Amino acid sequence: MGELLYAQGITKIFPGVKALDNVSMRICDGEVLGLLGENGAGKSTLLNVLSGTYKQDHGEIFLKGEKINIETKQNALDMGIAIVYQELKLHPNLTVAENIFMGRLPKNRFGTIQYKQLFKQAQELLDFYQFDIDAKKELSMLPIADCQMVEIAKSLSRNAKVILMDEPTSSLLSHEVERLFEIIKDLKTKGIGVVFISHKLDEIASCCDRVQVLRDGKDVGTRNVSETNENELVKMMVGREITDVFPKKTNVPGETILEVRGLNRDGKVKNVSFSVRKGEVFGIAGLVGAGRSELVRLIFGADKKDYGEIFLKGKKINIKSPSDAIKHGIFLVPEDRKLQGLVLQQDIEWNIVLPLIYKLQKILGYVDTSNSREMAEKQVKRLDIKCTSRAQKVVTLSGGNQQKVVIGKCLQTAPEIMILDDPTRGIDVGTKSEIYNLINEIACRGTTIILISSELPEVIKLSDRVAVIRDGEMRAILNSGDLSQESIIKYAIEEDVKK
Repeated sequence: MGELLYAQGITKIFPGVKALDNVSMRICDGEVLGLLGENGAGKSTLLNVLSGTYKQDHGEIFLKGEKINIETKQNALDMGIAIVYQELKLHPNLTVAENIFMGRLPKNRFGTIQYKQLFKQAQELLDFYQFDIDAKKELSMLPIADCQMVEIAKSLSRNAKVILMDEPTSSLLSHEVERLFEIIKDLKTKGIGVVFISHKLDEIASCCDRVQVLRDGKDVGTRNVSETNENELVKMMVGREITDVFPKKTNVPGETILEVRGLNRDGKVKNVSFSVRKGEVFGIAGLVGAGRSELVRLIFGADKKDYGEIFLKGKKINIKSPSDAIKHGIFLVPEDRKLQGLVLQQDIEWNIVLPLIYKLQKILGYVDTSNSREMAEKQVKRLDIKCTSRAQKVVTLSGGNQQKVVIGKCLQTAPEIMILDDPTRGIDVGTKSEIYNLINEIACRGTTIILISSELPEVIKLSDRVAVIRDGEMRAILNSGDLSQESIIKYAIEEDVKK
């Protein structure tokens, strides 16, 4: 294989942080290079340098042996280097074709868009790469997996020779991941090089030829996927061996603390009833779109229920808003930390104390900064949030440390019931292990955990019982002795399984 792209000695410094320290990377034509590392290791920063989002402070980049100077994203695209982000940069109200050729729409001499030509060009491109997508369809009508394919097609329409993929599978179902991998295999046959970031080691093993590991902004090493194993890669990522990712369960559930009866909303949550005990980890499993998040948002008051009742310690409570839930000792760590869990442009301290800001306000509305500072420092230390100080803006933190801030905000309210909606999504194995231990520790202290997870091993290993949701309905509640991937999947996908 010939060398496509070579980055040599790349260094990138942000205020107070050396995000990349003399990192080199090589990608060949028709090769998939996996990029591994903990949150904050520098993976996304490296891809942003290669795609023109950031300019490196030191180092050189070569394309097919020739030194290049990447100043902007457009500059990188013109050279054949494209990036596909975890959070897609597409326009949902436009057609697939318009998204693919945005900024390059075919027009006549009067400036009128030639839609017949546009749809023809887009469909030919989609068909050539075997994307089973209608170019005329509005993007909002497509599932997330197809939107991911449109983003890739957009890159290919620019004649990209190198495609950088930053956690492209984070929002995909298992069969959609398999489809993406088939697309990547087809790209390989056409000589396109792919750099693939993922926190999931099984995906690296299935999809990649080589894997490169970064740690603390430095290059730890590169391995052929066929010649390494999960234990070696984890040790390279975190600098130590993690023998037990999941802790031994030591919590002892007590009496019933929360009971939900006949909860309904808009056909998305249908007559759901269950109860949870003090100090229990109660898992909720199901496919994406099954109604898991919609259910817990009703309990937290983020959405309004049509009807149904909620009882706390045997007494009926009326939760009309998240502030009501927090006052009752219920807190939700939402699925989307960036949109729903954090104020990204504010600092760590501000985010952690936000739920209790009314308690910190002194006369005339001024905040007791000494108490605020103490609260923030406590959570930063407890959760080992990697930051320069509590005054660091949350937007500059890695994904794993952002999630720790959201959890710290939750813990600061001292909740009796803690709802975690996919708390380890997009987080590296080291940080996952920390969060797993934290869940066990909190449950042992008597806090009830309601845990949603898209990763079946996670929900099985951590939960005392697991409720399986399908099409908004509670299909089964499985005790720990009955928990297996097969039993959960059976209730999650089979229509004829009785409750």
